[in-house]
Amino acid sequence: FKVPPVLAAAYAELRRLIVSGEFPPGSFLSERQLAQQLVMSKTPVHVALERLEAEGFVTISAQQGIVVRGMSVEDIVDHYELREAIECWVVRKIAGKLGAEQQRQLQENLKAQKAALKQNDLRRLMLLDEQMHFMLGTFMKNREITTTMERLRDKIHQVILRVTDSDRSRPAESIIEHEAIIAAVTAGEGDKAAALMVSHLEAGKRRILNPERFSR
Repeated sequence: FKVPPVLAAAYAELRRLIVSGEFPPGSFLSERQLAQQLVMSKTPVHVALERLEAEGFVTISAQQGIVVRGMSVEDIVDHYELREAIECWVVRKIAGKLGAEQQRQLQENLKAQKAALKQNDLRRLMLLDEQMHFMLGTFMKNREITTTMERLRDKIHQVILRVTDSDRSRPAESIIEHEAIIAAVTAGEGDKAAALMVSHLEAGKRRILNPERFSR
């Protein structure tokens, strides 16, 4: 079943506005105003909002209307538990099995992360962070894992945004951790790569759940 272009466009743009923070958590949305903003009828906007509700990005109720959802403590814990289960297994399985082109892509990503940090381009750095995690997942060549990582991609963006807001020193630490994970994967040290990935994800989770401990 092919989704009509106007429905796909409405969904993609509304999801982008939410994930980017342009529609922050707690924002009230109006189908009529959104239709005007996107220059389309209310029908594709309505369908897109229903899909976004199913994915946990908005809440639609007769009492409150349409509200952009924030990530609750339970959402964050669930998110990290799922990522640990998938990503730790992935790095353990692909360790020592990457081809030269895959290794080059990872190194180029790391190089770009360092350049973005140096330029204080946090938006680009967040995108590169997401890309690196997604790249590792795709190297498994498992369609179910790739599909799950794609589904998580925007949630990962929201989480990284929250981590960065909680602790501005975190991006530099994260790059060091990325470098260690990739080194272990490249060297074929699967158990070490998995342990490093757990530590990396747990560090991000702690900074969201206990931001006052890491404020400077």
